[in-house]
Amino acid sequence: MSYIWLTRILLFAVVLVAARKGDEPERLTAAVLLSTFVLDLVNHAVFGDPVWYAVNPGHVVIDSWAFCALLSIALYANRGWPLLVGAGQLIVMVGHVAKLWDLTMARRAYWVLTQMPFLLQLMVLLIGTVAHVNRERRIGPYQCWRWA
Repeated sequence: MSYIWLTRILLFAVVLVAARKGDEPERLTAAVLLSTFVLDLVNHAVFGDPVWYAVNPGHVVIDSWAFCALLSIALYANRGWPLLVGAGQLIVMVGHVAKLWDLTMARRAYWVLTQMPFLLQLMVLLIGTVAHVNRERRIGPYQCWRWA
């Protein structure tokens, strides 16, 4: 099974778990990750497949939006795991900046920096959703957001 199909299956499974079992932070994070996937499909349909030897402007826009959204969730959610999801997105942004800085950067290194953190983010979302369910079972309902 190829990387792309593994990622798609994992994405839909984790989004389903987060939507059914999670609270607002889990659902919002799942929505952002699913949105990046859908926006990436639109980006590729309109502009073609990425070449990886140059920075893809569509990816930069999508990843910048996702970074802002995930950072907001991480800063205000009453959970620790969104910080790891935000850190994964920061790695993606550093990959784009590194490629802009040095266009001779290896294509595979750019691909790894901008694509692999997505799997980390999905796994952290799944673990965070399971932790939320266990915490609610143990102590009952609790506030989703720090300002609530």
